Amino acid sequence: MSESDTLTVQPCFHGYERKVNAPEQLKAAALKIAIGELGMAAHGPSRGELAQGEIAMLERAGIDLDEHPAQSDPIFDYAQEFATILATSLTPSAVARNLSVTPARIRRMIRQRSLYAIRVEGRWHIPLFQFMDKALVPHISRVNRAMAEFDPVSVQRWITAPDPDLEGQTPLDWLKADRAVETVLKVLPDW
Repeated sequence: MSESDTLTVQPCFHGYERKVNAPEQLKAAALKIAIGELGMAAHGPSRGELAQGEIAMLERAGIDLDEHPAQSDPIFDYAQEFATILATSLTPSAVARNLSVTPARIRRMIRQRSLYAIRVEGRWHIPLFQFMDKALVPHISRVNRAMAEFDPVSVQRWITAPDPDLEGQTPLDWLKADRAVETVLKVLPDW
């Protein structure tokens, strides 16, 4: 792949000093897995699929039945972000090498939820946000335990979004600066 086929990491991946594939260059398999993991989408029917009486009733209720192709599709955006997380995640053996520990130690950290990991098709994927250089982000283990049940896109979006309660910093930047983890835990969403 040439340099022109990659993008500098997008906002949800800032701080990794790593390049990821442009969305159109993502592996089809990663995107297929991401879309398959979405479950049922809650899209309403289009005008062409409704009877005139149904259309009239929905319009009286203020429902916009028109399609807006110029607007982004939140389901597709989610799938694309999930595919990017999967495509840029590390395997347990790669994390073990980077942290100079055994793969057994990494599997134990996943079980203890001190590492945030996603199991897809029988394989563990460990998102990059948890690492800086060849170490874990300070205090990330406590945050990972608190968000272990959250979906990966929500985790990625939250941890990389500026928060006014963190002086405008992202939770990730706050932790990288080795600031109080309790403050980050207080702003953790109630998903």
